[in-house]
Amino acid sequence: MASATTPRADAAQRNAEALSEGLYNSHRSHLLAIARRNSATEEDAEEALHDAFILFINHFDPAAGSPPLAWLTLTLKRRCWAIYKRQKLHGSYQPRRSDDAVAASPLEARADPSRLPDELAEISESIEEVRKQLSQLKPQERTALGLLALGYTYREICDITGWTYTKVNRCLSEGRARLRELVEI
Repeated sequence: MASATTPRADAAQRNAEALSEGLYNSHRSHLLAIARRNSATEEDAEEALHDAFILFINHFDPAAGSPPLAWLTLTLKRRCWAIYKRQKLHGSYQPRRSDDAVAASPLEARADPSRLPDELAEISESIEEVRKQLSQLKPQERTALGLLALGYTYREICDITGWTYTKVNRCLSEGRARLRELVEI
């Protein structure tokens, strides 16, 4: 026996599909970049993005008051972590090599080609100085500060890295202190 759906449920489903299409068209590259940062491979990132949109269509409730993009972003991160945990549990996880190409840094990606050459040179020097300072930090401090700069919460950093809240807090505190020392030098 087929289940009957109400006209209201059908309308909500169509609304979610239309909303997801708009989000997909306008935010796909941003969402895929988030998925890449939270996944071990490109395939995992694509899978997580696909799953997140399916979950969005099936479960997002606009009446609940959640911003659609925020809901989708959180769902995407959770799907990435679920895929990672599943792979780790089954022993199929392969960590990303450090020489793998990742999207350009936000500072480089935002360099406007219409700027004057001296402005671009200043930006490049500034980026290089920041890189030098960051390279003097411990790897765990760089990881924690980088994730925090990308907008992750302490709890999300714990989930991504597998560290305790105390370790995340310590890495951030020590990393910030070291950066302050380097800037004063």
